[in-house]
Amino acid sequence: MISIAFFIIALILYSLIVLKTKDIIHPLGIGIVFWYFSASLSTVDILYDHQLQSELSLETLSAILLAGVFFVAPFVFSKKIDKNNFSFQRFDFNLFYRVFFNFIVALSVVAFFMRFGVMLTNPPLLSGAGSDLKSLVPNAPPLLNFIDVSMPYIALAALFELKYSYRQGRVRKYFLLSYVFFSIVVALVYEVSRGEFLVFMLGAIYIFLIPRKITLGFKQLMMVMLPMALLLYIGAMRISETSRASTQFGDGMANSLFSQIYTYVAMNFQNLNLLINSSFEPTYIWGGLKFILKPFFGTYYDSNSMGFTDYEVGFFNAKTFIYYFYNDLGLAGVILYSFIIGLLLQIIYNKTSSNIKYCLLQACFMKAIVFMLFGNYFFGEFVLIIPYLIVLFLLLLIRKVEPRRIENTPKK
Repeated sequence: MISIAFFIIALILYSLIVLKTKDIIHPLGIGIVFWYFSASLSTVDILYDHQLQSELSLETLSAILLAGVFFVAPFVFSKKIDKNNFSFQRFDFNLFYRVFFNFIVALSVVAFFMRFGVMLTNPPLLSGAGSDLKSLVPNAPPLLNFIDVSMPYIALAALFELKYSYRQGRVRKYFLLSYVFFSIVVALVYEVSRGEFLVFMLGAIYIFLIPRKITLGFKQLMMVMLPMALLLYIGAMRISETSRASTQFGDGMANSLFSQIYTYVAMNFQNLNLLINSSFEPTYIWGGLKFILKPFFGTYYDSNSMGFTDYEVGFFNAKTFIYYFYNDLGLAGVILYSFIIGLLLQIIYNKTSSNIKYCLLQACFMKAIVFMLFGNYFFGEFVLIIPYLIVLFLLLLIRKVEPRRIENTPKK
């Protein structure tokens, strides 16, 4: 059974990563577990809605397999992170950092009021408009939309400063906490954006977990993996082959919850399957390098002159992160770009081993890592690159403080 094979491969690769790095939350390990587990769920035949889905072809399965293998391959270069570094490394968030950080915060607040100024007392989430809340959210102001998208990433930077600043006044602390709270409220109440909230939530979880010494033997590994596996297969063992994706988990709350999870996962792989099994024309560089090319060839992209083949199953238009890599160069594109992404994450991880400030940059990628099944959140669009560049620039402004200097700092 293909689904079991994906599960076993995920278990093997994750175990190898943990054995080498002694880190159960290594980003490549997290990514491969979510990637192959979602693929495993998508290949359980008896869950298929045969009006919407078809069996994934051999080449589709090969693309999924190769994407995962080459994504995790850079772990062989991985260093070990000494968790003790998180206990004594602290940073000087100096004047240059604070001026730039405060400027970005001010821009994000201005962008918020320009966008939601007339909706302050009646935000979309509280409007009572039912499920069509997104239609009430106004578009972000031109140019400032880059800052608007960056808000949850800046909130992560605020969280990092709260945790690792070697000196921090009370006013600064309250300012940072207020901005974190503000960004959460904006994402959930005004923008009604689960995606932006996930950027902050997953990043914050990583920032709080990475310093901890979490040991993981075989017993603990099974305790982590088996509950995940049960979530994938608990419905599959009790349904008939004729069940549809919308009803295979029974009626009521169970169907509402599990069917939604299944369809949101499985239909992305169906879109990929439709592309791979079609007679599409390769787009060579236009998909993988869209983040670089679109600012210069916007009209070309808007008219789809390069000939992207966009398949959608029903109203499910999300695509896996390898969709446009395959549209560009077939399996070669899947292998190349998956390896580049994995290598980038591994380089950041290795930088963290000597300087823990880079765990903030890693935290910013956690949503992209966990949700590779939904699309390329690493560099799929130019707008996605801006927050990463802002955070990287902030990190370059701060300096590590020696432990003796921390000891000699007067208490306030």
